[in-house]
Amino acid sequence: METVKSKIFCIGSNLESYECLKYLIDRGCSIDTLITLPSGTNENVSDYYDLHLYCSTNGINVIDTKDVNSQKTINDLKVEKPDYLFTLGWSQIFKTEFINCFSKFIIGTHPTKLPYGRGRAPLPWTILEEIQNSAVSFFKIDTGVDTGKLIFQRNFQVPKRVYVKELYSIVAQELSQGFYEIYQLINDNKKIIFSDQNENGATVRGKRTPADGLIQFDQTISEMEKLIRAVSEPFPGAYCYYKDQKIIFWRVEHDTETNYHGTLGQILKKNSNGILVQFLDGNLWLNHPTFDNKESVDLKFFRVGERLGYNIQDEIFYLKNRLR
Repeated sequence: METVKSKIFCIGSNLESYECLKYLIDRGCSIDTLITLPSGTNENVSDYYDLHLYCSTNGINVIDTKDVNSQKTINDLKVEKPDYLFTLGWSQIFKTEFINCFSKFIIGTHPTKLPYGRGRAPLPWTILEEIQNSAVSFFKIDTGVDTGKLIFQRNFQVPKRVYVKELYSIVAQELSQGFYEIYQLINDNKKIIFSDQNENGATVRGKRTPADGLIQFDQTISEMEKLIRAVSEPFPGAYCYYKDQKIIFWRVEHDTETNYHGTLGQILKKNSNGILVQFLDGNLWLNHPTFDNKESVDLKFFRVGERLGYNIQDEIFYLKNRLR
């Protein structure tokens, strides 16, 4: 492959970023610099992946930043004078001064069929909304949230009962192939065609936090099964409380026997993987439990007949008595 005359930067700090960057490098693409979070920084980035060693091994320069719109980052970019930026995985909105640091433009991506599903946590929302056909959208970044002119979209099927980490892998492959296609267009000096998004179909999803992973036993098994799959690794996981400990369940299965019944949140049965628990309209196997520190929970810790979670009214009553 001929050397690319344009100076191409990438930006990313998660597992998708690694998979995509590796795909490009393995195919001989010339990536000058990666903009990423400093090593060890994972605050508010649940799927953080440290790319410094990979960049060092492959001769890719690194610009560390916690805020791409900071004056220091802007000054670093003005010195480097890059042409393009491939956004491999970054949640900050780019302001005008940052965008103008690139002589050509910034290519953004979003794993939905834009304009549907703009905003935050696209993969968990894809599972929660039971979307079966989705896409990775490639677009020219502007100052809005996923609003730029489309370059193209790569469609993919969402497997039934998929976990978010599996969905990540599918999206990472589509991202990699899409960016490689764009790289080839740039390398061959071919014109990149843009098209406007149809605002009539636009939707925007809200931010999700670790607290949204709370398992609620007065909800349907369908809703809770989706939740556990949607917030599993690399996200913080679905959780509840038991014996004053926060317990995270990473896997879930439907109850095929359906001959157990109890009160909401009650532990009905155990096996080698987890516990069978009563929900509003049926039971679920909550499997692979860990404590909040990711240490595995010995299933002997759970006792059949006891309930998960807190009885709020009882807890308020006991708390008031203690305060008296």
